[in-house]
Amino acid sequence: MLTSSLLTILLIVISFLISLFGSIVGIGGGIFIVPILITFFGYPLELAVGTTMFSLIPSSMMSTFLNKKNGNVDFKMGVLLEIPTIIGVVIGSFLLTYFAPKNLEITFSILVFLLGSSFFVKRKQQVSKQSFFGKLNHLKPRFIIKNKKKNVAYRVSFQMVLFFGLLSGTLAGLFGMGGGFMKTPIMLKVFKIPSKIATATALFMIMITSITGSISHYLQGNVLIDRTWPVMIGFTFGAIVGHKISTNISASFLEKLIGIALIAASMVMLMNFLNH
Repeated sequence: MLTSSLLTILLIVISFLISLFGSIVGIGGGIFIVPILITFFGYPLELAVGTTMFSLIPSSMMSTFLNKKNGNVDFKMGVLLEIPTIIGVVIGSFLLTYFAPKNLEITFSILVFLLGSSFFVKRKQQVSKQSFFGKLNHLKPRFIIKNKKKNVAYRVSFQMVLFFGLLSGTLAGLFGMGGGFMKTPIMLKVFKIPSKIATATALFMIMITSITGSISHYLQGNVLIDRTWPVMIGFTFGAIVGHKISTNISASFLEKLIGIALIAASMVMLMNFLNH
């Protein structure tokens, strides 16, 4: 039987590895650490969520600071997507009082799996017809966001920002998960934002979510420092190392890692459904 000290070290190492991967692909890692805390370390659900939310604050801040220095964080896009996401979380929580989303959970896990798999499908070199999302992204009002440091620009439809922000937030409220893992593929697939900018911006949005969410969880007594600090240490150092690794990863390989993260997230959701 493992001693308390060994369990603490093990929790730090696991948190470090999850944060390292989550920082590279822009999902933070909350969707993976919560079930581990519950299943293997005996955390109650509320405490596991509160611990994760609080631990994401320093790690997402560190990621945002480091990515800002490289010019990869699009603050304008992050705020535009995060505002409807917060509203969507409220809507999802409200809908939760009217029906149980268990049947939707397995459907959503399948959709996330298919979305992750799409990152491994080889694209045709030149497609004459514009994609479905590309056409939707022409809806007005729309504007162009420019990143002068990276010398890139991309079109953003305000209606699409509102729709996908509300969608990811509502799903997060319904299924009780952060929803951060949806932000990166939305920016990649819908708005055609370069992968490194998309992942860095998603981590910035996780910073906003974790700060606002932590206040609520702390007031409800779901944040206990003696149960939180190992995860926080692992997450923070994982974010630092993850950033260093991500700077040496090609955009094509990064997209494959994002696909792996989505497939893994769908498996976690499916296991949660089966456990319920």
